[in-house]
Amino acid sequence: MPEIPVPPFTGHDDARRFHQLLMLHLSQLKRPGEPVGVHQFLLGQVLAPHEPRGDAGTSCAECERPYPCRTVLRVALVSRFGADWSPLGLVRLLRDTRIWGARFDEVELGEEGFAWEFEPRFTAERRPGGGWVVTSTERGSSRVRAEPADDRAMVEFIADQVRERPFPFGWRVPEEFPAMVADGARAAAGWWSEHGRLPYLSRHDESGSW
Repeated sequence: MPEIPVPPFTGHDDARRFHQLLMLHLSQLKRPGEPVGVHQFLLGQVLAPHEPRGDAGTSCAECERPYPCRTVLRVALVSRFGADWSPLGLVRLLRDTRIWGARFDEVELGEEGFAWEFEPRFTAERRPGGGWVVTSTERGSSRVRAEPADDRAMVEFIADQVRERPFPFGWRVPEEFPAMVADGARAAAGWWSEHGRLPYLSRHDESGSW
């Protein structure tokens, strides 16, 4: 059974397979028997234009950047898409797409580890037994931040660095804001209650990863 292709891709077919499998992964982030959710539907609408260009290349049709673009890669990592990333390969990809922003302006990649930022300075090093240790150094004082047991756990640690806290989650919402969107949200919920029952969506109700 073919594996999920991992960037950098060798050609358009691998990039397209990655995009399609990611979209399928997102569609199944629900329990079997649950209907497709409006947020899954919306995420699919957002990612659909970010497919590989329809030619022999491997650039994003929307961003015209090497595939996967920032949008696709961020969603893949936050949703825990099951690609077989390697820690150092993933860090290189994050550096090239600048997903960690300023933190990757001075990233240093070595054979068995990497480092980023300045104050504090973070260092991730592979241990002889296969695990990893992540330390931070600030004003001459160092402490261990994480000790991932293997490469898979290290990839999980890296993926956690990509996660943001977008508004309104974890933010103080101005008191007047909820009323400003309430009517539109109710109308959208009513539309989805009908649209979500259409055959092209409802036939996916029995699928899911839980």
